[in-house]
Amino acid sequence: MENNNIIDNREKNSSKSDKLNKLIKNKKFQIIFAVVVLFVVIVAYFSYVNVKDKDKQVTLSDGTELTSQIQKVLSKIKGVGDVNVLIVYDGGEQLEIASKVDKRTDRVEDDGRVTEIIEETITPILTNGNEPLVIGTKRAKIDGVVVVAKGGDDPKVRVAIMQALATLLKIEYNCINVFSME
Repeated sequence: MENNNIIDNREKNSSKSDKLNKLIKNKKFQIIFAVVVLFVVIVAYFSYVNVKDKDKQVTLSDGTELTSQIQKVLSKIKGVGDVNVLIVYDGGEQLEIASKVDKRTDRVEDDGRVTEIIEETITPILTNGNEPLVIGTKRAKIDGVVVVAKGGDDPKVRVAIMQALATLLKIEYNCINVFSME
């Protein structure tokens, strides 16, 4: 009797294996699997391109052209005297890379159903030196701004500084701290 149980279990495992083989041989499954793999490869590629060009550490700026322009503008606000500005960035500039998009449409007919599969392949355009063609850069996201200003203890002056920075840098008020200078 135990031998019959062993044979039955083997038959069950064999039928599971047959079902798996049928699924793998199914054209719809193959196409869906290929599209998923292609999608993962494309996402991984562009993640790699964006990460390799991006600073992973926070970048501080206290002497750039942007900072000096902001200091000039803020010092002209009524009640603000001397002013120092520190801008904290999340990472560095990101490069925008030119790319070519190829679309391919496949039609699959199965039991009277027509399924269209649209496949997009994004390929970076390379220069003669096999480097990606850079079409621009994106400024790093600003994490915060610290301002130390004469007159920074006056609430009206603080609000004026915060409004100016929010407008100039397109950031939220909670990213801006204003302090009084000694």
